[in-house]
Amino acid sequence: MIDLPDTVFDEATDGLISITPGTYPAHVQAFDSRAIETKMGSQKVFNVTFQVADEVKSLKVERVSSNSSGELEAIVDEKGNPVEISAEYLSGKRFNSTGIWLTPQPPKGEGWRNRRYKEFFSNLGVIFPTDGNGKTMLAEVEESDVVGYPCLVKVDREEYEKDGETRYAWKVFNVYPWKDGQKLNSDELGADVPF
Repeated sequence: MIDLPDTVFDEATDGLISITPGTYPAHVQAFDSRAIETKMGSQKVFNVTFQVADEVKSLKVERVSSNSSGELEAIVDEKGNPVEISAEYLSGKRFNSTGIWLTPQPPKGEGWRNRRYKEFFSNLGVIFPTDGNGKTMLAEVEESDVVGYPCLVKVDREEYEKDGETRYAWKVFNVYPWKDGQKLNSDELGADVPF
């Protein structure tokens, strides 16, 4: 073996940068919906893809890595303090939402089934009309209603099991309004936009 005295590798500073769970500025990059027959009747599930915005570069996050059991833990410096890094590495990354379900004409007393649908899309800027009694009149959201819209996304790991192994997928679990965010057009969102 040939000695390379000035060549070192430190996992804490040079290793793979894991995604840090958190809330980040993003834009709706893609949108998909499909009808599914369930015991409740015909329902719709919506899946939204988000692209992390360039504004994430101004954020600092704790650097994390997966331990041997797959759990995320903070990387600490020699004094035991969590190491903070720029969140710039997240810029442009895409994350899919968990499914957002719409139950058209839910049975009496089960309107709660559409709460997440209403809140999720309202936070993206969709304005649902109200009737004369102040009740929200839900409508089916379409791609043109949301693609390019800014929001803050809560990203975390979803755990699932496949072939007897525990695995993880990074998902958007919730969205919040991004008051200073600007809507992007299809050119600014990159490829894979179907219009």
